[in-house]
Amino acid sequence: KTKVQSKRHTIISGPPGIGKSFSTMDEIAKANINYIQFGAGSSDSAIALELAYGVSQLSAGEELVVLLDDADDVVFRDYETANKFKFAMAKDKPFYAQDVNLMTARKQYEKAGRMDLVQAIDAFTVPGKVGIHIPTDQVRFYVVCNRDCENPKEFTKKIFSAVEAIVDRTKYKRLDFEYKVAWGWLAHILDNNQPFEDYPLTEDQKRELAGWVWDKWPNMRNQSYRTIEEMAEYMINNPDGYEDEWAATFIKSSSKKAGQ
Repeated sequence: KTKVQSKRHTIISGPPGIGKSFSTMDEIAKANINYIQFGAGSSDSAIALELAYGVSQLSAGEELVVLLDDADDVVFRDYETANKFKFAMAKDKPFYAQDVNLMTARKQYEKAGRMDLVQAIDAFTVPGKVGIHIPTDQVRFYVVCNRDCENPKEFTKKIFSAVEAIVDRTKYKRLDFEYKVAWGWLAHILDNNQPFEDYPLTEDQKRELAGWVWDKWPNMRNQSYRTIEEMAEYMINNPDGYEDEWAATFIKSSSKKAGQ
């Protein structure tokens, strides 16, 4: 059990396709804890309403994990949004604010019988103010993004001022791998998971798939866990011809021509 903790929130940053979201979601699911997840395209209002409901259901001492996937869009898309999460991750009296009138939404939920959402809105409506302010002292944020949050060249100057503050309030992990480590990371995820639970790969199949990726790495179009899943799909659906499918699908056309 953790005895002390200087920072509650975490940012996991790295190139696309290396399994950041998959491994983070897998850890959260295995921990059997309260969680909600937001991905690209999540609006501020949708985040506020679901967060309000999640927090309203917590008992004293309980915690809600919030996974902010594709955070380049969800958290860092503009200064105003990043600034909201800066306050949500503050150490003292943190809160997430949605300063938009939600009375129309409240009436719609009430009409639809969604009293749970009505009560969540009411619980965090501040008298005399527009919108809702949700305390986040029982919330643990996991932020997954592609951009390097310590590199000012990745953001506009204004947005980076908010990003710097967020990084300062989180445990920041940047996963920039050279290919041997990147391959090892993918192999580790594959070894500990099944791309398709209903059609599990054998240990020999996993070794064959990972070995093929190792051998072909420099000539592959993409080296990501999504590629691993697609390769597993071919292996399961076409057991007699999957290697031809792999070569046709995942090897760069320039490498194929060079080998002719």
